[in-house]
Amino acid sequence: MRYIKMKTGTILSGAVLGAAAWIGFSGTAAAQDLRALEARIAALEAEQAAAPGVIANPGVKLTFYGFTKLDVISDNNYDLGNTTGGMAGVNATSLKDRSTGAHAYESRLGVKGSVDTDIGPLKFNIEGDFYGGGGGTFRLRHAYGEVGPLLAGQTWTNWVPAEGGPGAVQDFNGPAGGSYYRTPQVRFTYKPNENWRFSAAIEEDVAPGSASNLALTGFAGYSTGRLKLGMGVMSRSLETAGNDSVRGLGYAIGADFEAWEGGKLQLQYLGGKGIATALSNSAFAGLEVGAAGKYAFDIDANGDAIKVNTMKAGVTQKLGEKSDISVAYSFQRYDDYAGADASYTKKLSSAYLTYRYFPTKPLMLAAEVAWGEREQFDGTSFDNTRLQGVVKFTF
Repeated sequence: MRYIKMKTGTILSGAVLGAAAWIGFSGTAAAQDLRALEARIAALEAEQAAAPGVIANPGVKLTFYGFTKLDVISDNNYDLGNTTGGMAGVNATSLKDRSTGAHAYESRLGVKGSVDTDIGPLKFNIEGDFYGGGGGTFRLRHAYGEVGPLLAGQTWTNWVPAEGGPGAVQDFNGPAGGSYYRTPQVRFTYKPNENWRFSAAIEEDVAPGSASNLALTGFAGYSTGRLKLGMGVMSRSLETAGNDSVRGLGYAIGADFEAWEGGKLQLQYLGGKGIATALSNSAFAGLEVGAAGKYAFDIDANGDAIKVNTMKAGVTQKLGEKSDISVAYSFQRYDDYAGADASYTKKLSSAYLTYRYFPTKPLMLAAEVAWGEREQFDGTSFDNTRLQGVVKFTF
């Protein structure tokens, strides 16, 4: 359907000319009608001027989006807080403290837009949520622009595939083995056809004590009717306690496969050396080897990069048009390394059972059972079960 947009001045001119012609034939009564028409047009113009709206420069198109999300949580063994990331810090001194709570920190607000330029459309995206300051403070998630194949700004790291991530609704920290972080970068993307895309980026590194504070990343993605595949690699320069440079190298592969009607399989693997700080659940992993913790997590007492492997797997099945159910399992495991204490983290594991219901497209109701376990190098383990309910309104 096509729409024709006319300026108010054009409408007024047409209306006045038409009314004037009509007066020539109808006399005084028509003149009275004309004055009434003019008064009505003036009232409409005043109403239009007072109406709220978004003012943008010519050629700018804006789309606002976001959601509100209420999370109601209950932990059976340890109070993990707003996210499950606290499981990595549970140890023998942690008190067993069953807890319940609720928050809406994951609620999100964003704007996408484009500007017509002489070199093509310039696209941009700005988005934030309320997980800043531990929860309750607005924080920046995405802020980037794109023109042609070039992207510059802060968004998801280039090397970790979105493909293969299980559909848990729990929190932004996600299952063990995840590496979903956003970082400032400059990225170039090449798409030779509808199926393939390749990208390379220079990113700000997230490693503490990194020598250059920059990381190089590459990605290749393939998509067809039933299969989505992503493969990535990251190279980073790490600094040892002796000011030597150690190379960190990470690699990843993930896949989503529509295996049957309404059923989807998801699988993702991340591995490498010196990449622990790039993992979502490593903040309290206990790998603090090095002076004053500056070289935490990535380099051992001999100055070698620590090796880590992760895996995530999940199955999602639609239950009619308005609901689905999914199960997922994931882990991240650290190899033996020099300086590892018996109480340091050997392995983090997690499992999820999730049910989602959509009474209408913008509304999601969900219930989830999540289990997490932390295992130490001495074999001691700690586990927790979290029950979570979600009410999410998307706009």
